[in-house]
Amino acid sequence: MSFAFTPEEQLRVTLAQLAGIKLDPIGYVDLSTVIVVGTIYALQFIAVIYQLYNRNYPPLGVKNVPLMASLYFGGLAWFFGDLFTSGIVHLSHSPVLRSCKFTLIWLRACLGAYYVAAMFSLRCFSLYYVFYRGKAFKGTIVYVSVGITVLSIALFGIISTVIPTHLTTHYEPLIDMCNTNRNYIIAVVVVVWSIASFTAVMSWRMRNVPFCFNERIEMFTSFVVLIIAGTLNTICLLGIKVYPASLGWRTGLVYANHASISIGYWVIMGEATYNCIFDREGYLQYWINTLKELDMERQYAYNVDNEITLNLIEYTDPTSTMVNDGPTHNSD
Repeated sequence: MSFAFTPEEQLRVTLAQLAGIKLDPIGYVDLSTVIVVGTIYALQFIAVIYQLYNRNYPPLGVKNVPLMASLYFGGLAWFFGDLFTSGIVHLSHSPVLRSCKFTLIWLRACLGAYYVAAMFSLRCFSLYYVFYRGKAFKGTIVYVSVGITVLSIALFGIISTVIPTHLTTHYEPLIDMCNTNRNYIIAVVVVVWSIASFTAVMSWRMRNVPFCFNERIEMFTSFVVLIIAGTLNTICLLGIKVYPASLGWRTGLVYANHASISIGYWVIMGEATYNCIFDREGYLQYWINTLKELDMERQYAYNVDNEITLNLIEYTDPTSTMVNDGPTHNSD
C-alpha cells in the first residue's frame, strides 16, 4: 500500500479533476494519521487488557469494565472504517477494501459510530437507572438493554446489506473511493443524533442527583463526545462535497473522531486505572471511606459488575494488609 505520489496516483487525481472533483493525493500526511491514531489504539489495548484482568477491583468494577472494553473495540472498528472510507488509503488493490458495504456499513457505521454512541449512552443509562430510579442495574435490565442495543445494530446492518447498493454505498473505481447515497448517510446520522438526544435527556434528568466521584463529569463528557462527533460527521458527510477528496477534512475528521472517543474513555476509566496501578490499597480505602461518609454503599454496590458479589464496605484486597478504618486517601 503506497503513500508515494506514483503515476497511478497522478492518473487518479487527473481523472477526478475531469469529473469536477479537486482531489488531494494520498500521501505521507495520511500515513502519519494512520501511525498516530493506530499507536494510540495499540497503547490503549494494553490498558484494556489490564483493566479486564483487574475488573474485580471495586473502583474499576463499578465502571463496568466489559462494557468499556467493548466500547474500545467499537472505536477500533470505527477507526478501520474511517481509514477505508475516508480516502486515507488506497482501495483498488484489495477486494475486501473495495467491498464498501463491509467497510462503510459494518465497520464505520454499525460496529463503529452506532455501537460507540450506544455504549456511551448505555453507560449513562446505567447511572440513570441506579441513581435516578434507585434500582439495581443488574440481571434482567442489563440483558434487555444490551440485547436491544445489539439487536438494533444487527438489524440496521443486515437491512443495509441486503438492499441495493445504489441505495446505500458502492465502490467508485474512477476515484478509488466508496460513493454513498445521501439518503443513507442521513439515515445513519439520524440514528446517531437520536442516541445523543436520549443521552441528553438522561443527563438533564440527573442534573441534581448526588454522586460520590466523577460520574457527573463522565456523564457530561459522554454527551459532549456524541455532540462533537455527531456535528463534525454531519458537516463532513452532508455539508462538504466528497470530503474524502480533501486532505484537511479527511485527516481532521479521523483525528477528531478518535480523540473524542479516547478522551471519553479515559475520563471514565482514567482515575480508577491510574490508582489501581500506583495506589491500589490507599485509593481503595479512600473510595470505601467516601461511600461510607456519603451513605452511598447501596447505590455503588448495585452498579458493580456481576462478578463482584462482595459487600463493598467489607472488601479487602487479597494482596493487601490494610484495614477498613484506615486514613483517607493519600497517594504518597
